[in-house]
Amino acid sequence: MSTKAVDDAAVASRSIVWVDDLDKQQKSDVLESTLFAQLAADKQHSSESEQETLAWYKMYTDTLESIGWVVSGANFTAVDYNKAEGSIDDTVLEQLANDATVSKSLYSSVARAILALARASDSEAEKVFDSASIASSSEFASFQIAVASVDRGQVMLTLLAWFYSSNQQVDNALWFRWQNATLSIKTSTLTMTLNSEIYAKVRAEIHDKLRDAGKLGLIVPLNWRGQTPCLLHGGEKSKGEMVHESPR
Repeated sequence: MSTKAVDDAAVASRSIVWVDDLDKQQKSDVLESTLFAQLAADKQHSSESEQETLAWYKMYTDTLESIGWVVSGANFTAVDYNKAEGSIDDTVLEQLANDATVSKSLYSSVARAILALARASDSEAEKVFDSASIASSSEFASFQIAVASVDRGQVMLTLLAWFYSSNQQVDNALWFRWQNATLSIKTSTLTMTLNSEIYAKVRAEIHDKLRDAGKLGLIVPLNWRGQTPCLLHGGEKSKGEMVHESPR
């Protein structure tokens, strides 16, 4: 039992998930379990403010643990940006590039996931992502970029989460650009391992609940294959143009 075919990446509600190295069933397990946890958190908490979003993430991780994910704890770190102008996608990559704990492989996968969404500009995937990520006030947004891999047969997931508030209107969660504005960002990293034996016991139930609730449509494949990331040489940046190799 698995969800719709996904090659390298997909949007799952407010998450962009990179699943290139996984087989079909593993991709389905990652996408459906993380979507299920998001929807469970949505039922209990909104994401309209920082306080509500922190409670949302607590429910999200609790749900993941209850269905077979072994989650390493993490705290959100505040990052204040006082630049006159910038964009969220650039800020995400800059932060990862400057983090000594982020491997070149992880950075590259995140960059490819971002570019995959950029290539899907104004698509159903971007609409699903922004609808789930941006608060009704349009001054707050929260989103995740998750990178899945397999180590000795076990599915691993590094989940990078960001949420931010601005005194300017947020129209696109990842492509938001600010100028002469106040921006406050918080970020967190969770590392998870899937206990496949436990998840196998709930896989069918989770799939059926998502299907019956009409939520499987929140998983939207992104097309990456054949796309080449762009290396900037200065000038104005269009959506998704970025370095796909870590500068370290």
